Amino acid sequence: MKDNKPTVYQVVRNFISALDKQSENKNVSGILAVLRNSLGKEYEDASNVWPVIIPFMPDEFMGSGIPTYEEKAIYNTLQLYALGQQGSSKVENDKDTRNMGASLSALRTDDSASLDRRFSAMINSSSYNEFFQHMKHLFKLGKSKGNFKVNYPKLAEDLFWYQMGNNRQVSLNWARDYYRSRAKNTDRENSEDKTNNEE
Repeated sequence: MKDNKPTVYQVVRNFISALDKQSENKNVSGILAVLRNSLGKEYEDASNVWPVIIPFMPDEFMGSGIPTYEEKAIYNTLQLYALGQQGSSKVENDKDTRNMGASLSALRTDDSASLDRRFSAMINSSSYNEFFQHMKHLFKLGKSKGNFKVNYPKLAEDLFWYQMGNNRQVSLNWARDYYRSRAKNTDRENSEDKTNNEE
């Protein structure tokens, strides 16, 4: 029997898809501005975003008091999405990118000590709020570099599971993709150097 329960992945995917379909509409830029302006605010204090997000939010995700993990994961992801769409250097929604670790690995170079320290601080955060703050700064750094791609629905899913007590698993998965990609690039460069030297 198929499980038809809604997921944060689906909600974010549907939200982005709805905006893409009306990208020429002036309301879209207003929606994105509202989300961007909410950065730094808790969901319960960002009443301007409620009319934007709640229509996409399944009833099961809405609590009766403090925001649910689903609400926070969706809210925080859409804030980053709105930030990513601002200006000429837009952050592409990449369905193929595995997770944020893979996205950030694309920024690594031979001199990535500063980026590595920031990444390490993020995955070793002691709370969800600290984790998201570090990620927000890394996201801004990625956006400033250009050619930065993020799988937003997957990001929402990871933020949800992080809050659900799977923070170490999420951090490990991100670290795998962050460090593995660099190792593969180094192996490929070494292989190319060896081939060039043999010629």
